[in-house]
Amino acid sequence: MNIIRFSVTACTMSYLNASRQPEEVLYPSNDVQMTESFLLTLFILINNTCLSSIIGLLGLVANVINLIVFYRHGLNSSINISLFVMAITDILSIVFVLGANLCFNPYIDQWSVPVMFAEVYYITGAWPSGASGRITLYITVYITAERCLCILFPLKVKTLITPIRSKVAMAFIVVVNTLTLVPEYSSIYLAWRYDSVRNESVLGASFTSSRPQTQGVTFLLHVFLMVIGLFSVMVLTSLLVIHLRRQTKWRMKSSSYAKQQAAYSSRDRKSQALVIVVASSVVVCYIPLVCASLVSVFEQQFAIGGKYSSIFVNTWGTIFIFGMTNSSSNILIYYKMNSKFKSTLKELFYATRFCL
Repeated sequence: MNIIRFSVTACTMSYLNASRQPEEVLYPSNDVQMTESFLLTLFILINNTCLSSIIGLLGLVANVINLIVFYRHGLNSSINISLFVMAITDILSIVFVLGANLCFNPYIDQWSVPVMFAEVYYITGAWPSGASGRITLYITVYITAERCLCILFPLKVKTLITPIRSKVAMAFIVVVNTLTLVPEYSSIYLAWRYDSVRNESVLGASFTSSRPQTQGVTFLLHVFLMVIGLFSVMVLTSLLVIHLRRQTKWRMKSSSYAKQQAAYSSRDRKSQALVIVVASSVVVCYIPLVCASLVSVFEQQFAIGGKYSSIFVNTWGTIFIFGMTNSSSNILIYYKMNSKFKSTLKELFYATRFCL
């Protein structure tokens, strides 16, 4: 996502613009610009380098645990397959954002390394980060759709959704979202070039002659898929809640035995709660991202160097926190609302402690 390229450029842009002003105008504006630059640097250090990185590191551990637990449960059910792949994409999302926190550190240029870190990350991390986020979103779409089918067609769902079909669906989601990167990567690549400011060769981004034809295509696809995915999750979750409540009432009335009634009610409530919480977490964390992406499409000044540059930087810095939180918090949801996950996690913890 070109929207991710913000920190180093943003921190230095006001200084560069000020340095081009006449001397009689320089000093009044320079004080304001230096203050803005300092506040921006402070925001990046606190929000990205510290808070986001801490959440991300905890999230890496949490998602590795998720992978181990779901693997122990066996990848022979649709929900386990989906959540297993989601844990992988969450790990990738966290790794890419941690890379952004490193590359966009305001003091990274002091390393005196011949690398344009923002440009390198733009190619190696920004777009893959967007793709992994979309994959997570569409896995959520698949999970909510599956649960809707379980409620609408309880007798046919096992034939409609099989482990093999779920694996095919996961592969399809990954391939489609990866293919959206082709237009961007067909016209941009890493290469060494001479930098007149540093007076040395640096590793950075270079473009092919087809760049004018492909620029912006991947970003528009990204925004379109994000909007469709988020809308689908919201609609499917609403349908799931409505039909699940109706189904629960019907089962309570038609069941002959009190134990069956209690079992049905408990099972439905747990299923409803787990899916709704997971989907709601995705919706809450993705709404700011989708809104900011739409603003970037329709308002050209909402960008680095634009009229709303400061708002742009602060907005996306906050969105990163939402994304990291979403990628890191699923283990809490599973532990709280899935008894099998909870028992397996406890067994894993006790086994690890015994080995130590």
